[in-house]
Amino acid sequence: MNYSVKTYYRKEDLPPLEEMNFFHYASSFDWYSHCPTYTPFMLIAFEKEKPVAAMFAIIVRINRFLRGSLFKRCFISQQPAFLEEDLPQIEIFNILITQLVKEVRNKVFLIRYDNLGNAIFGYKGFRDNHFYSVKWVNIRNSLQRKRKIWEQLSNSRRNQVNKAVKKGVMMEELVSEKNLPEIYKLIQKANHKKISRRFPPYAYFENFFRHYVQKGKGKIMLTRYQGKIIGGAILGFENNSTVYCLYYWGKSKRHKTLYPTIFTLYSAMKVSEENGFHYFDFMDVWYLNKNAGRSRFLLQFGGKQRATRRWYRYNWGILNFFANKIYD
Repeated sequence: MNYSVKTYYRKEDLPPLEEMNFFHYASSFDWYSHCPTYTPFMLIAFEKEKPVAAMFAIIVRINRFLRGSLFKRCFISQQPAFLEEDLPQIEIFNILITQLVKEVRNKVFLIRYDNLGNAIFGYKGFRDNHFYSVKWVNIRNSLQRKRKIWEQLSNSRRNQVNKAVKKGVMMEELVSEKNLPEIYKLIQKANHKKISRRFPPYAYFENFFRHYVQKGKGKIMLTRYQGKIIGGAILGFENNSTVYCLYYWGKSKRHKTLYPTIFTLYSAMKVSEENGFHYFDFMDVWYLNKNAGRSRFLLQFGGKQRATRRWYRYNWGILNFFANKIYD
């Protein structure tokens, strides 16, 4: 088959697309709109005039004042959305990733592709385009086992959730924008050491509420104690299949005995289970084989870890050459 690829920088110009993959929804343009930090775009693969695959990407400016390509990164997450069954996915992906490199070669310093799930997916396409990989870990919980989420928790986690409930900790769903500024500050404070790139602007969360939460494609869950927000989680929905935990946080130092982060994650998974979703995905967690605290922490909720990869490409030839030698 002969496939062609077109690049779109505006949602209005896209052909009609079925929403198949959460990170490659057409509404991703709405999510990243009005954010000067981001330049979203989408690559669409066509078979003749029919779209068969979609790949959404963002160019992120990491410095508020400097705008050259040295201060920009391109990020893509998850396998592209394939719009039909029985497509030659690897062939189409190779075409998409090749076009992506051409599109951003002179626009960004680094390309990063993560959360692929399958450690070998797209291997040839990445290698042909001189990406190098780092082994990574993905953790997700199955919500369709005979054992409910509560039964999958470790004994210590159950005890901690019970203690939080007895002390009056509660979970609720955000239904208006009133608390968004406060929530934004809480997430920023809780995640500032964990986020490897510039923290998203307020508009990123505002857009998510308006274009995802209010349209049933996500939820913002809040953990409260005596009226105060002490934790929460932002969840994205992929059809009726998977819940992605985009962010979670808890005031664990100030409210240590209430276990806000643990209560938040358990409650978020319970809500997802009750709504019929199949998986709760924490996505990429940490380096493979690294004795990381976050991996140990999340595995105590009953999930399983899977080996995956993060793929990188520097657009400075000599730097990318040495990176490939060092990492592979």
